[in-house]
Amino acid sequence: MTQFDFDTPTPEWLRARGTGRWHDVDPDVIPLWVAEMDFPVAPAVQAAIEDVVAKQAYGYPRDNGLKEAWASWAKQYEGLDVDPRNVSLLPDVLTGVRLAIRTYSPAGSPVVLPSPAYMPFWEVPGLEHREIITVPMISGPDGLGTLDIDGIEAAFAKGARSIILCQPYNPLGRVFTADELRPLADLAEKYDAFVISDEIHGPLVPEGRTVPFASVSEAAASRSVNLSSASKSWNLAGLKTAFVTFFTDQNRQAWKNGVHELEAEGATTVGMAGNLAAFTSGQSWLDEANAYIHANAVWLHDELARALPEAHFQVPQGTYLGWIDLRDAGLPDNAGSWLLEHARIRLNDGPTFGPGGAGHARINLATPRPLLIEATGRMVEAITHR
Repeated sequence: MTQFDFDTPTPEWLRARGTGRWHDVDPDVIPLWVAEMDFPVAPAVQAAIEDVVAKQAYGYPRDNGLKEAWASWAKQYEGLDVDPRNVSLLPDVLTGVRLAIRTYSPAGSPVVLPSPAYMPFWEVPGLEHREIITVPMISGPDGLGTLDIDGIEAAFAKGARSIILCQPYNPLGRVFTADELRPLADLAEKYDAFVISDEIHGPLVPEGRTVPFASVSEAAASRSVNLSSASKSWNLAGLKTAFVTFFTDQNRQAWKNGVHELEAEGATTVGMAGNLAAFTSGQSWLDEANAYIHANAVWLHDELARALPEAHFQVPQGTYLGWIDLRDAGLPDNAGSWLLEHARIRLNDGPTFGPGGAGHARINLATPRPLLIEATGRMVEAITHR
């Protein structure tokens, strides 16, 4: 028996929200692209936000216990030891990625980026005047891909001194194991490199739990920071609150010395309240949301296998994002754009994720099942009768 209803949001209700996912498409398009959920916000989180509004607490934010709440949640649900004193607030994870590149790697050194990769990761290193060394993912468990450790070592040997890790991995939906992550930590130690671990999707694991990079070894903890937020898992991205976690005093001090407080400023009063409520009172909602998203993924896998077997889709292990391989379906490299034109559904175009993305599309599974069914039907119809 479920406590929350994820089936009922209608396109009219979702468009009325006015957020990017539904705002930026024509009325006849089903949008399954931008990483926003189509679900009502967790009641506990909504209540906390409404409390801020009722109090008209729109001034400058101050400590509300969020760091302690994150530490407690991370220990219970991820097995990660966090000292609240080693947590610093940010407006968003991408700001943290940029500042970590600058703080923990030599000026001008390249940044390693596994590919396909979350689209903004292709832009952030350039803001710090860094080149990117692309290392494509290789075949891994369940067909979802894994890190190319040899390729990463070659990039470090060429002079790269940092790598952007996404765990769980967007867009492929992998949740890397400790055995996959330890060799990366060993390489970071060998080459005096640093791992910038974006773990914002960490709570979005329907079975088991994610493996935080810093938890796999002492080398991993000493040569990484963890960047996270409740924003993806509880659908709060517009509230601009995130945080960076350090695991050594040295790394905390390096951040303090290298990052001016104005560069990291921007967490909001409302966002901090929403994040606090998510980590303290939002787990039951998240558990059901994860189960619903996973059921959507299983349904999509089975339906494509039945109705469109030339489209290859593996159920993701984490995130609410799926990666569809449409190359055998005869679609062009920009399969997402083709589907927008011919099926009136909007997915993310694979090439925007970099090498390895051609002929693929990323689909957002955090949507009511009726919308997913209609969108999949449109996809099958358009491809079958093209």
